[in-house]
Amino acid sequence: MNEKAGGERAAQMEKIVSTCREVLERDPKNWAAYHDMGVAQMELGRYAEAAESLERGYGLNRRDIEGLHLAGVAHAEGGDYDTAISKWKAVVKAEPRHAPSHFFLGKAYALKGMWDAAIHEFKKSIELRPNATPPLAYTHLAEVYLARARLNEAVACLEKAKELAPEDPRVRLNLGAAKLDLGRYEEALSESQEASRLGAGSPTAELNAGIALMRLGRHREAAAAYERAIDLGPDDPEPYLNLGEAHLVMGDLEGAVAAWQRAVEVSPGYANAHFNLGVAYFRQNKPDQAAAQWERVLELEPRHRRARVGLATLHSQAGKIDEAIEVWQPILESSKDNPDVLAGLAELYARKGDLDAALDYARQSVLSAPGHPTAQLVLGLVLTRRGNTREGLESLRKAVARGDEVLKTKASTIKACLDEITLKSLEREAQKSGYSADPALVKKLGQVRRAGG
Repeated sequence: MNEKAGGERAAQMEKIVSTCREVLERDPKNWAAYHDMGVAQMELGRYAEAAESLERGYGLNRRDIEGLHLAGVAHAEGGDYDTAISKWKAVVKAEPRHAPSHFFLGKAYALKGMWDAAIHEFKKSIELRPNATPPLAYTHLAEVYLARARLNEAVACLEKAKELAPEDPRVRLNLGAAKLDLGRYEEALSESQEASRLGAGSPTAELNAGIALMRLGRHREAAAAYERAIDLGPDDPEPYLNLGEAHLVMGDLEGAVAAWQRAVEVSPGYANAHFNLGVAYFRQNKPDQAAAQWERVLELEPRHRRARVGLATLHSQAGKIDEAIEVWQPILESSKDNPDVLAGLAELYARKGDLDAALDYARQSVLSAPGHPTAQLVLGLVLTRRGNTREGLESLRKAVARGDEVLKTKASTIKACLDEITLKSLEREAQKSGYSADPALVKKLGQVRRAGG
């Protein structure tokens, strides 16, 4: 509605209010005048006055169920959801088949986080008016299901909404997002593209299309979709982040850096933008710039785990083991039973030479996930450095039983922990122990150590 039409409409509503007041001066018990005045006041945004007028009308005529329902709407528009709920509950008690009040109860319960009650009311509204258009009960029920991670039920609701309103771009947009979460990428792409075609005009539709294209391995098309999302919403950092990922996958590190730098410019307080830029600098072998970005992440989000891991890695590579431990230690607060976190801390203490602390964390790592290859490998290395060669060999055997790749991923740690004396001791122990039947393990460790050097 343009400004002129809006002004004309407001004038009409003011005239209705004035007329109703004149009627009520002559007939104070005219419930219809109160009802009509309340409707006009609500359209004018005077919600407290509207609620009062509608309630007075209902008080004069208890059959004016619609007036009571609208009084609830007025209270809700004014932010008083508890009173609104009480009005709508009174409506459905008096008229159980009043679908709009069931629908609005669902909305109010959803806003208050009362999910089960919201689901019940939306379902009741759908039962009473299964083919209502626009299909708001279906779309709002889908939102509740999404909030509860009940994705298949959300998709079923949105599919029904699409049947009722096939040209509604918002339905297509939400359906595409839900299917994306379910991993149904071809369908998610189709729905997102259809949302754009129907005029959603939303960067989210292009963003979702780009994500689906990335999952389908169509990286250049994904990058183009992200660029369109940026054109539609240049102040949103998410498309820039995803565009950087697309460039990275395509081997264009410079393009990734440029995209992530734009994300930081657009949203300086967005931690993930700084994190990704740090990753790019790390891959460009620019440790100081990477560290600066990850330190900024931790200023914004002290519990950002990946930034801590990255920063600890940089410190470790630079031989600053105490700094690495200081950065790594807080990760345990939220990941006390994570074997990789515990094993990583064990590695750092081993690098520092504090083998008691290293052994303690290594054993915790194995206890948290028995058989975890990284945990078993780190425990084995720490044990061999302490001279517990036989026990260490057994732990190493368990690690490589899951595959030799774990040795390659920890080549630098193996090099740091297995010096020539330890390796020779391991060889002697293996030859005289019951494990001498598998000398290949010792050979592999030697090969990895030499490769790491």
